[in-house]
Amino acid sequence: MDEARNKETKYGQRIAMICANPLTIGFSLFLVWQNASLSFLFPSSSGRVVSPLFVGSLSVAFLLALCFVSYKRDAGTFTPAWSIGLSFIATVAGCVACVLVAQTLLPLWGIYVAAAVLGFSAATVVFVWATAFAERSSSDVLIGVCCAFFVASVVDYLAMNSGYFTIPVIVVACGIGSWVCYMLAVRSKPLDERPLLVRPSNTKEFIKLGIGLAVFAVALGIVAGTTADVATEESMRDLNENAALASIVVSLVCFVASVALRSRIEPTTLVKVFASCLVVVILLNIVNLDHADVWLSLTIFSWTFLRLCVFLLLINIDRCRIVSLPMLFPAVWTVLWVGYAGGVFTGQNILPLAGGGTQAMLNSVVLVAVLVVFGAILLVGNRVTMRMGFSGDDAALAPGAPGVPNGDVSRETSVRISESDIPDSEAEKWEAVQERETLEDRCARIAATHQLSAREAEVLVYLAQGHTRASIAKKLFVSENTIREHVKNIYKKLYIHSRQQLIDMVDARR
Repeated sequence: MDEARNKETKYGQRIAMICANPLTIGFSLFLVWQNASLSFLFPSSSGRVVSPLFVGSLSVAFLLALCFVSYKRDAGTFTPAWSIGLSFIATVAGCVACVLVAQTLLPLWGIYVAAAVLGFSAATVVFVWATAFAERSSSDVLIGVCCAFFVASVVDYLAMNSGYFTIPVIVVACGIGSWVCYMLAVRSKPLDERPLLVRPSNTKEFIKLGIGLAVFAVALGIVAGTTADVATEESMRDLNENAALASIVVSLVCFVASVALRSRIEPTTLVKVFASCLVVVILLNIVNLDHADVWLSLTIFSWTFLRLCVFLLLINIDRCRIVSLPMLFPAVWTVLWVGYAGGVFTGQNILPLAGGGTQAMLNSVVLVAVLVVFGAILLVGNRVTMRMGFSGDDAALAPGAPGVPNGDVSRETSVRISESDIPDSEAEKWEAVQERETLEDRCARIAATHQLSAREAEVLVYLAQGHTRASIAKKLFVSENTIREHVKNIYKKLYIHSRQQLIDMVDARR
C-alpha cells in the first residue's frame, strides 16, 4: 500500500515538473504566438482572389527548401546553437510582421510579404520545437504538449477579451518569451548523429495515414477560405473567442487523459478520435444550420488540434526510428499546409462560382463533409501502431514494474511493439520490451551468419539505421570510396542488391 502511494506521489511530482518545465511553458507561449499572429491574416484576406491567408499557408514550403539546401551543404546543420539562432530570427521576423499587419501599416504588397514571413516563421519555429521535444520520453512529450495546449487556450481566451489592439503586444511578448524558454530547454543533438531514413515495413498504412491527414487539411482549408472571404476584425474576434472556449475544454480533457492513462495513449489514437469527432461536427452543421456559428468555431479550432496531433505523430515516428524527424517534419508539415492553402483557395474562389448566400454555404458544407468522411475512413481504419517500450522516466513511473532500472534507455535501443503484443500487466510489458532484440543485435547475427568483417559489420549497422554513405564515411573517418567498397562487399555476401532489401533482411530477424 505504501509502495503504491509512493509511486503515485512520485508520479504527481513528475507531472508538476513536466508542467513547470521551460519546454512546456515555452511551447504554450509559442502556440499563443502562432495562433494569434496567423488569425490577423483573415480580415486582410476578405474579397481577394489570392489572399494573404493563402500566401501565408503556402509559404511553409520555404521551410522544406531551407532544410533541403541546409542538409545538402551540411548534414549536421541543426545543432543547438544553429537552432537557437534560427528560431530567434524567425520569431523576431514573425513578431514584426504580425504588428505591421495588425496595425494596418502596410500597403497591399507589404501584407503579402508579411503573410509569407508569418507562415515561414511559424513553420520554422515549430520545427525546432519538435527537435527539442524529440529528446524527451514519449509520456513526457504527450503530457507536456497537452499541458501547453491547455495553458495556451486559456491565454488565447483572455487575449480575446483584452481588446483587439492589445493582442499584438501579447503576441510579441509570447513570441519572445517562447524563444527564451526554448533557449533554456533545448537539448537537441546534431542531425548527423541520427539516422535519416529507415523505411517502415507497413508502407501502405503510412501512405493512407498521410493521405487522410492531407484530406483533412484541404477540408479545413475550405472552411477557412469561406470564412476569410467575408471576415472582419469584429467577426474574427468573436469567432476566435468561441474557438478558444472549445480549445480550453478539449485541451483540458486531453491533459487529464494523458495524466490518467500515462504512456498508453498513441498519437494515432488521438488522430482517430479527432477524425470521428470532426465528422460529427460537420454532419451537425448540415442538419442544424441555425447554430452554424458554433460549428464554424469548432471547425476553425479543429485545424489547431489537427496540427498538434501531427506534431505528436511526427515526433513518435522519429522516436520509433521509422523516418528521422529532420527529414520527415519539413516534408509532412509542408504537405499539410499546402493542402490547407489549396482548401483556402477553393473556399474563396471556386465554391462561390456555384452560387452565393445560403447556397454557397451549403455547397461548402457538403464538400467539406464529403472530404472529412473520406479522410475519416482512411484514418479510423488505419492499422499503424507505434507504441513504445518504456524509456527511463516512463519505466520508473510505471505502476507494478518492480526492478525497472532508473537509467535512461537510449533512443537507439527503442523498439516497436504492435498492440496485439502488449500484455495487460505493466511488469509483463517491460519484460516483453527487454526480450526484444535491438537493431544492433540483429545486425550482429547477420554479420556472423554471413561472415562479414568487423568493419563491414560496423557499416551494416549504419546502413540499417538509414545513414548515407557520405554520413558513414564521416563517422568512421574514412573516404566515401572506402565505404562504397564495403557496401559492395556487404551486398555481395548477403546476396542482395539494394538498401531496401538490406532493411527488409534486418527487420525479418526480429
